[in-house]
Amino acid sequence: MTRYHSVSGGAGSWLAAKVDMAAHPYEDHRFIFADTLYEDADCYRFLIEGLAYLLGRAAIVPSVEDFPDYRVSGDFSIETYNGNPEWREFLAYLRRQTAASIPELTWLVEGRDPWEIFRDKRFLGNSRIDPCSLLAKRELIDAWRDLNADKTTDVICVGIGPDEAHRYNRLAARHAKKGWTYEAPLIGTTEGEFGPFGYLANAGIERPRLYRMNYMHNNCGGFCIKAGHAHYQNRLRKQPDRYAYDEMMERKLSDFLGKDISILSSRIGGDVKQPLTLADFRRRNEEKPELDFEYTPGSSGCGCAIDYEEAA
Repeated sequence: MTRYHSVSGGAGSWLAAKVDMAAHPYEDHRFIFADTLYEDADCYRFLIEGLAYLLGRAAIVPSVEDFPDYRVSGDFSIETYNGNPEWREFLAYLRRQTAASIPELTWLVEGRDPWEIFRDKRFLGNSRIDPCSLLAKRELIDAWRDLNADKTTDVICVGIGPDEAHRYNRLAARHAKKGWTYEAPLIGTTEGEFGPFGYLANAGIERPRLYRMNYMHNNCGGFCIKAGHAHYQNRLRKQPDRYAYDEMMERKLSDFLGKDISILSSRIGGDVKQPLTLADFRRRNEEKPELDFEYTPGSSGCGCAIDYEEAA
């Protein structure tokens, strides 16, 4: 039997693997990471350092300063956009280097970042439909699993905590129809109730920096088309340069599609949702600072890699 751990770079999936490895010390434990090519530099650091710790393995752990900028500088056309070559070359090097020290990790890459997928699908996505995660995570992992795992013996473990048990129930039921067994090692455990950060501190592993900047998840470099006002207000305040890049890419995609599209929406003045571009949202926050807009963040992190409703 092999127990495959779907690791996202999030602290929850790290703790789930830790708990499961302690509960099943004699099983073969392996790890699957689906890289959107748009993760935060510190996410990659945490992924490698965290797995090296769990496996008791020495590995070369990069620091944030080692990474080039993920963004493309200067003016460019989204029609020919394919990410920053220097960034992608570094990630390819990192994959090769990590494979030598942590062969238990399968590092999957679809080949496009979210903006390339939106362009190619001619659809930005929204809070219900996320082509980026569907193609770069869910379908990619499922296809690899179908070719490499054995549904009669193997188990797929996910980092869902007890506060999101409903997500696990849907996920497990969906894959059970195809004969696969999914487990959520944190549900029903003390570790799941306490959460990962204390365990990371005890292990001497610094929590990913996006958490330290009040993000609710450590995926896609803090970018997300399912996120709401609280998320993007935090991004505007904590990482205005990255917010500006999101704003620019949203505008470029809108011009390319010839449509008024936006990640956010607004119901001001009525119950019908209206598009709210990142540029307009930024101006709303900047033009009336006396109102001190303060949105309440949600309680859950990113569920893109495990939520299948739109693809059912």
